[in-house]
Amino acid sequence: MNSEIKALPVIEVSDLEKAYHIYDSPHDRLKQIFFGWKRNYYRDFLALKEVSFEVLKGQSVGVIGRNGAGKSTLLQLLTGTLTPTKGSIKVNGKVAAVLELGSGFNPEFSGRENIYLYASLFELKKSCIEERFQKIVDFSELADFIDQPVKAYSSGMQARLAFSVIAHVDADILIIDEALSVGDAFFAQKCMRFLRQFQEKGTILFVSHDLAAVTAFCDHAIWLEGGAVREAGSAKEVCENYFAQQYMQHTGAEIVTVADAAVTTDDSDAATEQEPEFDIIEQQVVSIADGSIAKGDQEIECFGFNEQSSAFGTGGAEILKVSFTNESGHPLIVSEGGAQVVVKVVAKANHDIDLPILGFTIKDRLGQPLIGGNTYHSYKKSPVRVEAGKRIEAAFHFKLPILAIGDYSIVAAIANGTLQEHVQLHWMHDAVLFKVAASSIDGVIVGAPLDKIILTSRV
Repeated sequence: MNSEIKALPVIEVSDLEKAYHIYDSPHDRLKQIFFGWKRNYYRDFLALKEVSFEVLKGQSVGVIGRNGAGKSTLLQLLTGTLTPTKGSIKVNGKVAAVLELGSGFNPEFSGRENIYLYASLFELKKSCIEERFQKIVDFSELADFIDQPVKAYSSGMQARLAFSVIAHVDADILIIDEALSVGDAFFAQKCMRFLRQFQEKGTILFVSHDLAAVTAFCDHAIWLEGGAVREAGSAKEVCENYFAQQYMQHTGAEIVTVADAAVTTDDSDAATEQEPEFDIIEQQVVSIADGSIAKGDQEIECFGFNEQSSAFGTGGAEILKVSFTNESGHPLIVSEGGAQVVVKVVAKANHDIDLPILGFTIKDRLGQPLIGGNTYHSYKKSPVRVEAGKRIEAAFHFKLPILAIGDYSIVAAIANGTLQEHVQLHWMHDAVLFKVAASSIDGVIVGAPLDKIILTSRV
C-alpha cells in the first residue's frame, strides 16, 4: 500500500461533545414540555467533552476506558446513530459496526430476514445480499437456526449473526465493540482471523476492556476518562499507563514515582554494595561455529537491566536490579529449549514491608504474557519481613521453553500483602529487554522441547 495513501485520515473528530438532559424527577420532564420556554428544568450531563483525534487509513486503533468513560457514546456518534451536541465528525469511507448486542436486528424476524435487514443498513442491494447470503450463513455457523426468530437466539448467536454480516459488506472501516466477547472461543478465533486479514486493507476501531487484546491487535490507542481523551499514542504505552492508573486506584494507593518516594542512598555506598552478578549485561550475540542452530536451541541477546523503564507504585520499595542468566549466573547467549535459567529480582525497602511479594512476567513484543511467577505461595506461611533500608532478593529458577524469533521483555514487581489484597510498591514494565535472534521453531510464539518424534509410513 502506498505510504501517502495510508497516511490519509479516514476519521477526523474535532472538539466533539455530547450532552444529555438529566431530569431530577418525572415532573420536571412535564415542566420542560410546557414551561421550557421560560427556563430549563434539566441539567446537562456531558458524556463527551472536547474530544479530538484522527484515525489514519490502515490503522487499528483501540479505545479503552472504564465503564461510563464515553466509549459507547463515541462509537454511536461515529456510526451516526447519535447526533453530536457540539463539534464535528468526518468519516471518509464505508463504515460497518458491531455495537450493542442485537442493534439493527428485529427480534420478531428470523435470522434469514435479519440478514437482509441488517445488510441493507450498509447499503447492500438485495441482489448482492442474495449472492453473499450463503457465505454469511456459513460464516455464522447458524444454518440450523437461520429460519428461527432472532428473539430465540442466545447472546452468542446474535453476535455471530451480526459479525457475519459486517464481514461481508465490503466496509472500509470496521468498528467493533465488546459485543464480540459473548461469542465462544472457536468463533472468536474465526473473527480474529478475519480481522487480521481485514487489517491488510482496512481501518479498525476496536473497543475492549482486554488490554492484552488491545496491545496485541492495535498499533494505536485512545484512553477515554470522564468523557475526555486522557491519553492517545502507541497502544503499548497507553495500555501500560491505563493499567497502572487502574491498578493503583483499585488498591486505593496514589501513584508516585519511586525516585520521589525513595530514601536517598549515597552513591559510593551503592557502588560498594553492587554485586558482580547484577552488572548490566552488554553481551553481543556469538554465532555458533558452523553458522547453524542446533535442534531445540535459540540464540539470545540480552540488553540487561533497564533503569529507565516505565514504572509505577507507591514508592514503598525500589527495584534495584533485574537479571536474566543461566544457572551459573552468566548472560544468556545460546540456550537449549528446556535449559535451566534464572530471573533474579533485587529490591530495597524504603519502608518496613511485612508481607513482601516479588514477581516477574516475560512478555512478547505485543505485551502478551508468556511465562511468570511470584514468591507468594512459597512464603505465605513464613513471610520474610524486610525493614526499611534493607534489601530483598528473589531468584526464580525455571526451564526456558523455545521462543520464537523476536523481542521480549521482563516485567518485575514488588508488592506488600497477599495476592488478593496488596499494595503495589514498585512495578517495572520493561525491566529487562532481550531478543531471540535465532530459533529452531517457526510459526508459534513458544515451543517446548520434544523428547521423541516418531514418523511411520503405512501401506
